[in-house]
Amino acid sequence: MEKEWNKGSIAVHFEDAVNEKIIKRNYSDTIQGVTPVQVEGFTAALETITVLPASYTVVAEEYRYTR
Repeated sequence: MEKEWNKGSIAVHFEDAVNEKIIKRNYSDTIQGVTPVQVEGFTAALETITVLPASYTVVAEEYRYTR
Protein backbone atom coordinates (compact mmCIF):
# COMPACT_ATOMS: atom_id res chain seq x y z
CA MET A 1 0.00 0.00 0.00
CA GLU A 2 1.17 3.48 -0.83
CA LYS A 3 0.31 6.42 1.43
CA GLU A 4 -0.57 9.71 -0.29
CA TRP A 5 -1.54 12.95 1.47
CA ASN A 6 -5.05 14.06 0.46
CA LYS A 7 -5.99 17.15 2.51
CA GLY A 8 -5.88 18.71 5.95
CA SER A 9 -7.79 21.06 8.19
CA ILE A 10 -7.45 22.98 11.43
CA ALA A 11 -10.25 23.47 13.96
CA VAL A 12 -9.77 26.19 16.56
CA HIS A 13 -11.97 26.04 19.65
CA PHE A 14 -12.62 29.37 21.37
CA GLU A 15 -13.86 29.68 24.95
CA ASP A 16 -16.98 31.82 25.38
CA ALA A 17 -17.01 32.17 29.19
CA VAL A 18 -20.00 34.55 29.22
CA ASN A 19 -22.27 31.98 27.54
CA GLU A 20 -20.42 28.99 29.07
CA LYS A 21 -19.70 27.23 25.80
CA ILE A 22 -16.95 26.44 23.30
CA ILE A 23 -17.19 27.87 19.78
CA LYS A 24 -15.52 25.85 17.03
CA ARG A 25 -14.21 27.38 13.81
CA ASN A 26 -12.92 25.16 10.97
CA TYR A 27 -10.28 26.16 8.45
CA SER A 28 -9.80 23.77 5.55
CA ASP A 29 -7.03 23.30 2.99
CA THR A 30 -4.00 23.30 5.27
CA ILE A 31 -0.59 22.40 3.94
CA GLN A 32 0.92 18.96 4.28
CA GLY A 33 3.06 18.37 7.35
CA VAL A 34 2.05 21.45 9.32
CA THR A 35 4.39 21.96 12.30
CA PRO A 36 3.49 22.77 15.91
CA VAL A 37 5.12 26.19 15.47
CA GLN A 38 2.88 26.93 12.47
CA VAL A 39 -0.22 25.81 14.38
CA GLU A 40 0.72 28.00 17.34
CA GLY A 41 1.32 31.00 15.05
CA PHE A 42 -1.99 30.49 13.26
CA THR A 43 -3.88 30.19 16.56
CA ALA A 44 -2.15 33.28 17.96
CA ALA A 45 -3.03 35.26 14.81
CA LEU A 46 -6.69 34.28 15.16
CA GLU A 47 -6.70 35.35 18.81
CA THR A 48 -5.61 38.86 17.77
CA ILE A 49 -8.74 39.32 15.64
CA THR A 50 -11.31 37.95 18.09
CA VAL A 51 -12.30 38.81 21.64
CA LEU A 52 -12.53 35.13 22.63
CA PRO A 53 -9.43 33.28 23.81
CA ALA A 54 -8.50 30.04 22.04
CA SER A 55 -9.03 27.00 24.23
CA TYR A 56 -7.38 24.39 21.98
CA THR A 57 -6.61 23.61 18.34
CA VAL A 58 -7.12 20.34 16.46
CA VAL A 59 -5.20 19.47 13.28
CA ALA A 60 -6.62 16.74 11.01
CA GLU A 61 -4.76 15.29 8.05
CA GLU A 62 -6.35 12.92 5.57
CA TYR A 63 -4.38 10.33 3.65
CA ARG A 64 -5.28 8.03 0.79
CA TYR A 65 -3.89 4.51 0.53
CA THR A 66 -3.56 2.92 -2.89
CA ARG A 67 -2.28 -0.43 -4.05
